[in-house]
Amino acid sequence: MTLTRRQTALCALYALIALAALAGTAAQLKPYLALGVVQGNVHFWQDTLLNAASRFITVDIMFVFLVVWRWMLTEARRLRMGGYGWYFPASLLIAFSATLPVFMIHREIARSRLPQAEQENTGLLGGLSVLLVGGVALAYTWRAVVLAG
Repeated sequence: MTLTRRQTALCALYALIALAALAGTAAQLKPYLALGVVQGNVHFWQDTLLNAASRFITVDIMFVFLVVWRWMLTEARRLRMGGYGWYFPASLLIAFSATLPVFMIHREIARSRLPQAEQENTGLLGGLSVLLVGGVALAYTWRAVVLAG
């Protein structure tokens, strides 16, 4: 198993995304951590129902998670990735936005065992769209971390 330069770069990008997601989500947890595990969770989930924006994003993320989790299971089985069951509790207990990039690193390592013809490429437009979304996500995360301050 040898990662190509492209796969190595992707793994590095996924690692940076995971770290940024973890920093951004962890910064929002300060008010809940002092309440303890049970009360912190209760209060957190109550807060997701506070207004239309929080309800919208929570419902949206839950359905994205549903579809992506199904894909993760299928992809992990297809690529014979061991230990993929740990991604579910990690997604719930840590942050899905941090766990998914770690899964993607695991996936790239598993994909490196495939013949070159079976390894997809997003192309220039795909790559540019990822950079655009990544820039927006980083800017929003920075703002959220500053506000959580």
